[in-house]
Amino acid sequence: MRKKLLAFVVGGLVAGAAQANEIYFQLNPNFDTSGQRQAFIFGEMNATGTITGGAFSQSFNLGTDGFAVIDIPVSNQLAAGTTQNLGFKIDSTSDLSAYMLNRRTASTDMTFLIDRANLGTRYVTSGYFSTSVGLPDQVSVQATEDNTTVTFNLTGGETVTRTLNAGETFMVERSRELTGTVVESDKAIAVFSGNRCANVPNGNFACDHMVEQMPQVADLSTTYFVSRTPRTGANGDAVRIVASENNTAVQIDGVVVATLNAGEFFETRVGANGNVINTDKPVLVAQYLIGQTEAAANTDPAMTVVPGADQWLSNYVFATPSGAADFPTDFISVIIPTSAIGSFLLDGATVNPLSFSMLGSSGFSFANLDVSGTSGPFTISADDPFQLLLTGYDSFDSYFTYGGALFAPGASPDPDPDPDPDPDPNPNPVDEPGMLALVSMGLGGLAMLRRRRTRRS
Repeated sequence: MRKKLLAFVVGGLVAGAAQANEIYFQLNPNFDTSGQRQAFIFGEMNATGTITGGAFSQSFNLGTDGFAVIDIPVSNQLAAGTTQNLGFKIDSTSDLSAYMLNRRTASTDMTFLIDRANLGTRYVTSGYFSTSVGLPDQVSVQATEDNTTVTFNLTGGETVTRTLNAGETFMVERSRELTGTVVESDKAIAVFSGNRCANVPNGNFACDHMVEQMPQVADLSTTYFVSRTPRTGANGDAVRIVASENNTAVQIDGVVVATLNAGEFFETRVGANGNVINTDKPVLVAQYLIGQTEAAANTDPAMTVVPGADQWLSNYVFATPSGAADFPTDFISVIIPTSAIGSFLLDGATVNPLSFSMLGSSGFSFANLDVSGTSGPFTISADDPFQLLLTGYDSFDSYFTYGGALFAPGASPDPDPDPDPDPDPNPNPVDEPGMLALVSMGLGGLAMLRRRRTRRS
């Protein structure tokens, strides 16, 4: 039944699509060169395309399952401080979704990949440097066009500038905190950030690789919801809120916790009932799994970008790692308007409403759903937009990423292609005492938020 549903959903998404779909990625180096580096590609059944990068070139066919796994030689990991021709590009005439999995025993992470149409020229990044390990934070870029000038405005005031041609990469590594680095360019680039192997929180054994592709600043938001993932112990996931502009006021559950300048960040832990984050200027929100010793369960550090509430989708097509890179335990973490729980479908099947818990008094609910028993592509949908995060767990190992967003729809449908977005109904939510009324409006408030943005084509 799953294959029939997938055929219906994915086939419907790309009907009439003619433009080429391009996805760019590069390999930030892991703890060492062992393990697998893989691209997971999924979308329309029998869709074809190619992956190229450096000396690597391979065609693929998604077949009747709409899914392909491509091994990337680990020799293509980047070296720091040097221009290399190690950028990878996925080309297809069909809309596709893809992950890049950097798999190494006890040091894994996975990132969702953003399509070419949603790459930009200004980014703010998040990593997680831990003094107890000392392995470097990483920020890498890939140019999509020749003669692209890229400037890394590193934390601490250091500046690095390079000119790259299409497909060329450059990575900065520093044994210090690079969260808050601002990357700017004169043409569209793909930016990946993380750490070779970090403890979360600092001093909590053991370290794990972290990597995530950064969304451009133009796709950041001012309203975010966070909830605890499985296996985060008594204190919950770590969260960093990174400012993209000066004088950014940050509220958590209606309480002002910080005022940040561009590149500064505030770190917190997710509350037992989740949290609502509101800011008066766009911010990047990154969420982190914690180390196994604090969690007291099989897990380890990993990082994801959290999509803002105006970036959620109502239909997702996604997959978990499989084959040699398989994880024994996989979860999806969902935040959804409480009134939409009854419409929530996982691979065409309803989910017990008792699986969900209220996210404070926000009008939203959250759930962690075990999907370990399934493989290949999934479909998940509801009548209203919701947030989807993906986690996987092994002994001292994990991955963490999101399942798509308006800024990274991949093969998932765009639920709100409104060509005429309404004006911002609440342009300064932090300064208004009634800010949380927007959240309590539930679906209506979220719908207004979402109409502020449209997917670029």
